[in-house]
Amino acid sequence: MTQLNEDIRRAAAMVRRAGYLVALSGAGLSAGSGIPTYRGAGAMPGLFNSRSAAPGTQHGAPPLLSYQEFASDPAGWWAKRLAAEEDPSHPVYQMKQAVDAAKPNAGHLALAELERRGILRCVITQNVDNLHAEAGSQSLLEIHGNRTRLRCIECGLRFRRDDYDLSGSPPLCRECGGVVKLDTVMFGEAIPPDVLTACREAAERCDCMLLVGTSGTVNPAARLPLVAKENGATLIEVNPEATPLTGWCDVALTGPADAILPELLRSI
Repeated sequence: MTQLNEDIRRAAAMVRRAGYLVALSGAGLSAGSGIPTYRGAGAMPGLFNSRSAAPGTQHGAPPLLSYQEFASDPAGWWAKRLAAEEDPSHPVYQMKQAVDAAKPNAGHLALAELERRGILRCVITQNVDNLHAEAGSQSLLEIHGNRTRLRCIECGLRFRRDDYDLSGSPPLCRECGGVVKLDTVMFGEAIPPDVLTACREAAERCDCMLLVGTSGTVNPAARLPLVAKENGATLIEVNPEATPLTGWCDVALTGPADAILPELLRSI
């Protein structure tokens, strides 16, 4: 038996013993669907690098103050955003095209099957691509929002983007008249309190957490496994490489999530 097979066997035993299993997923899971990560290297370079346009990235630093820019001029921000979505040279266009074409991969489907079997109680995802929902996951906390929806910054009401007229300058909430933005959490924007509270409650309640394709560097999501660990949970990491969270994990399964998770499912 190879070391990976032995580690999968150990992880499966932990999952079987769990009374409340929670998964935390990041961009590494959706990389298997062809969606580029924000920061990465190798065969799947990230769109951005936090320091400079370096090998493994396609563009320079992301716009870290994008929420402040939105808040200071919502109409101007929306005009630039809608133009960027039509400009093939813009990273926003490139990401939109990749996500529009993406389908759930075997990793998404394995998590949805674990939920269907009553084993997985909740998925907390840092991804905004809607692929967990498309795969069939229903107990889903999207800590960074969902690209298919819009959100009012005044009352917090969410709408399906496809059902909303964006021709206004800026678009306004049909309920309270507040300014509407993308549901996705921008750089510099706080996580919506209702979502953040639900994520922390899930982390505190779980007795086993799967860390799937997350870099372990973006807070507050990166803090959730530590909250779970401090409350006695076991941690299982699924990632092609080590992360800052690896040392906290009881088992680290090294490899892409779309290959590892189906094997884990078959072992449970």
